Amino acid sequence: MKKTIEKENYLKALYKLEEKNLDITVTALSDYFKVSKSTVSNMLKKLVVMGLVNTKPYKPIVLTKLGKTKAIEIISKHRLIELYLVNKMNFKLDEVHEIAEEIEHIENSKFFNRMREILGDATLDPHGSIIPESEY
Repeated sequence: MKKTIEKENYLKALYKLEEKNLDITVTALSDYFKVSKSTVSNMLKKLVVMGLVNTKPYKPIVLTKLGKTKAIEIISKHRLIELYLVNKMNFKLDEVHEIAEEIEHIENSKFFNRMREILGDATLDPHGSIIPESEY
């Protein structure tokens, strides 16, 4: 099954909700994305088939090990991009999120490893969030 930006955004959302120790439900994701519960359910079915999430009736949705690895990779890219935009390109904090949302989906490990190298293996994004270690 091919990668899509939408699937990656679901993985990020699941990870962020998990980080906050929240039970992840179809309703929570529906509220997060402002879409119908059936839209969420359809995406979850795709993510289950891909081995990225586990779902069981009346239980919280959880990322699999592979799902968590992919989510961390995407979040790491996003936070690294934001830091690069602020520190090296002089963007303001309120300008970087939307740009990072677009760039984070690039599939080039050299690009992100070079960015990390340029930033001196920084560990925090410009908002103070941890940039997780990732293989990209």
